[in-house]
Amino acid sequence: MEPVSLQVDPVSGPIDSATVFRVHGVAPGLPVHLDIATIDADGHHWISQQDCDVDSNGQLRIADPDRPWWNMKFVDEGIAPVTFVGSEAGLDYRISVHAHEGSSSTTVRRSWGDDLVREDHVGNGWHLRIYLPDTGESVSAGVLLLPGTMGARPSTPTAALLASHGYVSAVLSYMGEPGLPNDFEDIPIEAIAAGMAAFASHERVDADRIAVHAASVGVSVALSALVHTPGFSVRAVVAVAPTHVVLQALADGAPPPKASSLTVAGEPLPYMPIRVERLLGQIAKRTFGRVFSPSPTSRALSLRPAYSAGLRDDDAVAQALIPVEKIDAPMLAIAGVADASYPADRMARALLARRRRDTDRLLILPNAGHFLRPPATPTTVDRNNRIVSGGTPAGTAKGQRRAWNETLDFLSKTLAAN
Repeated sequence: MEPVSLQVDPVSGPIDSATVFRVHGVAPGLPVHLDIATIDADGHHWISQQDCDVDSNGQLRIADPDRPWWNMKFVDEGIAPVTFVGSEAGLDYRISVHAHEGSSSTTVRRSWGDDLVREDHVGNGWHLRIYLPDTGESVSAGVLLLPGTMGARPSTPTAALLASHGYVSAVLSYMGEPGLPNDFEDIPIEAIAAGMAAFASHERVDADRIAVHAASVGVSVALSALVHTPGFSVRAVVAVAPTHVVLQALADGAPPPKASSLTVAGEPLPYMPIRVERLLGQIAKRTFGRVFSPSPTSRALSLRPAYSAGLRDDDAVAQALIPVEKIDAPMLAIAGVADASYPADRMARALLARRRRDTDRLLILPNAGHFLRPPATPTTVDRNNRIVSGGTPAGTAKGQRRAWNETLDFLSKTLAAN
């Protein structure tokens, strides 16, 4: 029999493409052990391991195509596990198979945007990181991403991947970057509007075909900006883990200030307060764990109890509602049922119920958490250093693939050239 050899298709390709594993030199039906290892953009080591068998064409039979990613374990020692960090370019994955007949290994590359042109633009209260696709077209439809409180970095891989699909994409930062506010407090809508206008005026952007893609608390920023900037129109809105209200300010490493997250003309917008006392039990437990645990423990908090309690204040919610019915564009709202950051599924339904538009879409993902990124992004660890995302690894991985496919379909239809 021929020696064992591993073939992975494609050897180099986008992160959202299907990956096919084939093994030669192993008889059909016999078992094979598959290892996939990589180092993420933060230098953390990950590895997944699974047993499968070979079909008559040499292809590994993996019932769930996302399994190699949702069981990828964080293997660095001495630090508390944190979420996988993608790259705006690409990462190398070392693939190995082991069978009774022998072993074989190869390295493949998975990219978010290896061959893109990147530009950085800065204005008063905003930063833009723009990704230009190599389509040969003078202008293209644009997708503008507004991130949550974790800042631009978690969103840049998604923006790069959208550019790989032919869109001019950009991440609009409004906090957490040099020259910008450190915290999610009193963010002026005028700065967001100026950043949006700068993107629309880029020479490669078709100003009549722009979508806004926002995630987490960035949804409240994006929707409020669109409502209070009537001269700026978009063809579509994608709201991932959304909120339908203006939120209370947040400060990194400190209790939330009793202030609004957003202002218009220097005046704070009414906001929904967060019931921080609902987090005291978690805070005490984590403090105790850090003192007495022999290994590093996470400091991340599940914020959902504080936000859920805030939503029960009907008067505050009514005042903080974002009048999204004023936004004249189809909207796709995506939320995980198991979101541990806040009840995004409930707020997504409320968001679209207020609009009552047949062109809107709602995608509710069972067992998925708050962090919803492109497919094949490992989901084993559901928290960063600050917040817990929630969801099961398999549920979030399946949700990511559904959400990404739905997003691409929605953008394709809403941003199509007339």
